[in-house]
Amino acid sequence: MVRHVKRKGTLYLPLLLLIVMIGLLTVHHAGKERDLTSEGSSRNIVVTEGAKGKVLRVDKTDSGYDVHYNEDDQLTNLQLNETLEVTKKETLPVELSLSSKFWAKENKAIYIEKNELIHFDGDNSEIVDTEVQGLTSAENAVYYWKKNRIFKLDTSTLITSELAQTDLPISGLFASDDTDGLYAAVVKREDLSFDVHVFETKEEKADKSYTFNLPSLSGELVDTVDLSQNEEGIHLIYTTRQTHAGTVTIRGYYNLFTASQEEPSFKEIKVYDTFTNSRMRVVDDFNLILTDDGPEVTLSARGMITAKIQSWNVYKAKQVKPERWVANHISATTSISNSHQYVSEGEIFWLDYKGKNVKLMGVSDQPVLVQKAQEYQPSDFVQGFFTGISSLPYGFILLLVSVMWIAPAAILLFCISFWNEDAIEQKRSWVRYSAIGLFAICQYYLMQQFFTPMFDRFSPEYLSFPSYSIFLPILIVLLSALFTQFVRQRQWSLYQEFGYFTMFNTLIVIFLVSPYIV
Repeated sequence: MVRHVKRKGTLYLPLLLLIVMIGLLTVHHAGKERDLTSEGSSRNIVVTEGAKGKVLRVDKTDSGYDVHYNEDDQLTNLQLNETLEVTKKETLPVELSLSSKFWAKENKAIYIEKNELIHFDGDNSEIVDTEVQGLTSAENAVYYWKKNRIFKLDTSTLITSELAQTDLPISGLFASDDTDGLYAAVVKREDLSFDVHVFETKEEKADKSYTFNLPSLSGELVDTVDLSQNEEGIHLIYTTRQTHAGTVTIRGYYNLFTASQEEPSFKEIKVYDTFTNSRMRVVDDFNLILTDDGPEVTLSARGMITAKIQSWNVYKAKQVKPERWVANHISATTSISNSHQYVSEGEIFWLDYKGKNVKLMGVSDQPVLVQKAQEYQPSDFVQGFFTGISSLPYGFILLLVSVMWIAPAAILLFCISFWNEDAIEQKRSWVRYSAIGLFAICQYYLMQQFFTPMFDRFSPEYLSFPSYSIFLPILIVLLSALFTQFVRQRQWSLYQEFGYFTMFNTLIVIFLVSPYIV
């Protein structure tokens, strides 16, 4: 009976060991998938599919959210409840380009078509103004420009009023999302520099608060402006876009304007990822928000979301020093997350691009969704399995190195067989333990180079215990010897024993250690 068990064990024990280690790998990465969710937030929720371009507007309502996006080049309205479930969908007869600017509320919209400002009331369209070159929208107002003249359209009364003029034609207009009547106009000068005019509208009159010039360096163009106001003053960020050899570089700059400040002193927004503590250099889509803890920005950036996966996601960054902003990811997908809309501290929506498939996604701080986010879901284990398996090719690095700790022991056995063949044939214990001892010593010293800070950070707790670099190689050798002892059969030679010992050892190293070494 024992002999039968051992004979079967030579096949089943390695297979069982393999299943257990793949299970440990899957559970570990499933936990990482679950932990990708930010504290106090829901999972990344797919609201709908079939979106197009970069068009997205989200407003909070009493019953949930009022969402507008581009679907099949038409403005589409979704009504969502508080758990981000679609309760109503309506396609409006409003044609949009991939990056159209518009104002919308439920089935009403204000947009530009062929330089005409058009209002759609849910049934009919009417022209509000002509020769319009662009617009920007706030919650209850639309600001638009014609050459160097700035106008405001009240969305409830549809009354238009001229607010201000600039000395040169306007190239961009940007309204504050959370401060009524605050907006900025950008004009391009003949020397290729840019003037930014900041206006505050009071009683339908625009007072120019600040004007400053931004020089253009090596083709660097002002791309966007975002601003907000609190008791400290006016907070303003602007982004620049620079194209060189086909590569587009986006940079963001921040300044706080106070009543006593004359000249702005903009500091570059250098974003550092809390996951890797390194600077994120591929960034885009900056938006300014003010919180009780100070200014923050939401942005899209390319960064690491796990030890092995880098992707383009939505982040929220907090200023800790004048030029240092520390970011935590909001989205955690493996595709491209962009065109985000900030609703509140725990509510953000964005478009998720994967080829032609564009999803509208979001997160919420609703308690029922937050509670659900802390629970394991079947998708966690599926994704954990594929993530774990995809990390195994790094095991080939250790497989190549393992030859260096197998070879000395194999050479020792060969030398002993040459000088003392009887010791090999009689399977003397000193031969067996000498080979295993030499194997263990070589493996111990060679494995130290793989115990890096990366291994410390990303390996599970059962591998990164105190002094693991000392005890882990020893434990692997002891386990390998124990498994070999369990399946060893009498007729085996020392070479067969050593082969099985090496096989168990290699399996443990590849499936237990190698996924975390790179």
